[in-house]
Amino acid sequence: MTSVERHKEIYCRVIEAVSAGDASALDELLHPDMVDHNPMPNQPAGRDGFKAWMTAVRSSFPDFSAVVQTVLGQGDLIAGHVIWRGTQRGPFLGLPPSDRQVSVKAFHVVRFSDELTAEWWGTADLLGALHQLDARILPPP
Repeated sequence: MTSVERHKEIYCRVIEAVSAGDASALDELLHPDMVDHNPMPNQPAGRDGFKAWMTAVRSSFPDFSAVVQTVLGQGDLIAGHVIWRGTQRGPFLGLPPSDRQVSVKAFHVVRFSDELTAEWWGTADLLGALHQLDARILPPP
């Protein structure tokens, strides 16, 4: 297996671990000092921060899971496109639980070092999620 194939496999395993809510599985996939370039407010650094993000999102969407659509690789970088789905059962971005289902596209770029996830860039369609949750978005006063 080439290193690119191995990195693609590790990326998919990270997505599977988040989908299962399995924080312990992330210990063997994420570098302890990994850098999350798009952290949520007040997110701790490193692997613990990534786990905190997972816990936070799963508290809003307990059935949060993803389907990997595309994974591309070159050198020590992987680009992934996933679709996250879940039912809002807890507060999310200031919105009370709604029991509504959302489907959110996300894109990731991940850098690997020593067969571990070392850096993570991610962007998700949060505006689309808010729209699906029937949130009213008003301009600033």
